[in-house]
Amino acid sequence: MVRFTLWAAHFQNLAGNFVGCFLGFVLCGLLFTSLVISWILMGYLVEKPLKIKETLNFDYTKGSPVAYVPITSCAAVGCGVRCMGKNLGSGIIPPFHDLQVTVSLTLPESDYNRNLGMFQVRTDFISIKGETLDSSSHPCMMRFKSLPIRLLLTLFKAVPLVTGFISEVQTLNVKLKDLNQGTETTTCLKVVLEQRPAHGPGAGIPNLYGASLVLESKLPFIKRIIWYWRKTLFIWVSIMSFVSELLFMSVCCRCVLVPATWKTTGSTGN
Repeated sequence: MVRFTLWAAHFQNLAGNFVGCFLGFVLCGLLFTSLVISWILMGYLVEKPLKIKETLNFDYTKGSPVAYVPITSCAAVGCGVRCMGKNLGSGIIPPFHDLQVTVSLTLPESDYNRNLGMFQVRTDFISIKGETLDSSSHPCMMRFKSLPIRLLLTLFKAVPLVTGFISEVQTLNVKLKDLNQGTETTTCLKVVLEQRPAHGPGAGIPNLYGASLVLESKLPFIKRIIWYWRKTLFIWVSIMSFVSELLFMSVCCRCVLVPATWKTTGSTGN
């Protein structure tokens, strides 16, 4: 009798462990399902802001140097830029989005650039038909430094300048006003260094070491909130999905979620 009681207690412990493992497996399955549902739902709701960064190669053979940044295939525009490998798909810029364009210009601190003064940078949004959808222009100039300041800076930076660790350059970040993307698809961007009217042909244009462009889109208000709070929304959607699944299992599949009812169901059947 004592041995039978010990065996009964042992099997009861095994049954309790099995029930605990089963409940843990069911709860882990519900948690995994809720995470998958939240991930799929957030994939439809969350929209990532567009950001494109390209190097500008200005054509100085023209009176006003021009550089093109292909967004999609722009063969019909006739910009002369090879767009192979840069075709990111039709309509990459969503409609009715505000766009921020930043043009970075690296200029040598030469006497010519310092004496040039103001110059104009213009950006045009070109459609697939070659039409200008929107345009923005902004004046800029090198930061002024008086002669004593330049001499002191040159004295302090003499060793790095001689060794080549730094260069006598200035980087100008020209932020153009928000441009609105309409219903028509933007094929490429056109950046122009406009020549000053007071100068002759080929003059009034700054000398550049290099240039680049950053295009960033601004999401609409609702989508912007979802983007900023995407992690919090993901957690809350997962929690709500898990609670909903748990309530559904408690109401419709109580015998699976609560194994204590197995004994009652079995005794009723007997």
